[in-house]
Amino acid sequence: MIHMSSSSDLTPILKDWQWQSGVFGVRTLSGHDGRLLLQVRLELGIIQMEADGRPDGNASGGFGSVLDRVRSHVAAPGGARLDAQDASDLGGEILLYRQRAMACAVLELWPRVRRDALHNIDILDVLWARGPDNTQRGRNELWRANEIKMHARAEVAMALAAGRKVEAGLAIDRALESLEKSFQRAGAAKEFERAIETQYLRGLRESLTLKLPASQRLELERRMLIAIGCENFELAAILRDELRQMGPTL
Repeated sequence: MIHMSSSSDLTPILKDWQWQSGVFGVRTLSGHDGRLLLQVRLELGIIQMEADGRPDGNASGGFGSVLDRVRSHVAAPGGARLDAQDASDLGGEILLYRQRAMACAVLELWPRVRRDALHNIDILDVLWARGPDNTQRGRNELWRANEIKMHARAEVAMALAAGRKVEAGLAIDRALESLEKSFQRAGAAKEFERAIETQYLRGLRESLTLKLPASQRLELERRMLIAIGCENFELAAILRDELRQMGPTL
């Protein structure tokens, strides 16, 4: 057992930022060296993430991320398939970047959401091309739906903020095309039409066509993200069903 001094007690910090049920508490702050940090308030503590680079701040064998490390040897001449450990490390990195993307989405830091979603899409490309076995490759491919949706969501939000509605619509169309290809590649083509990501993107696309406020669907999605972050899965399921019921008519 490691016994720390009282100076390591987090109670004052936790009391200064109270946890609130049903609220996905996220904030930014500056580190001692001025770098930007993200913090997420949980019921039993606080998660702190780097705003840039790997969310946990850990290098991987001298590289900035596991993806960078893996790319360095699979891209080499005669690069072999990934071993089980590399595949596991990449899967863990997806979860880190996904968690940060969710936090950034709550703060509406859309360029950062897009960046982290693209990072995970790049990981999934590597896992598909170099994964250790076909069964696992198919399972990994199903993770892509969330990353495609998050990337599109960020692109739409940025385009709408700049008054570029046509560009927002094109981003959604590209995302739907990528999403369908991903389900087909994973051998789950029948699931495409029923997928919450498909329904979300189609509803968002229709809202642009009908000139209705896309913010309605974005806000519902934001509330669902908050519910998931707070582990309020019952509320998240209700919000998910609302998104499905909205369908393409918003």
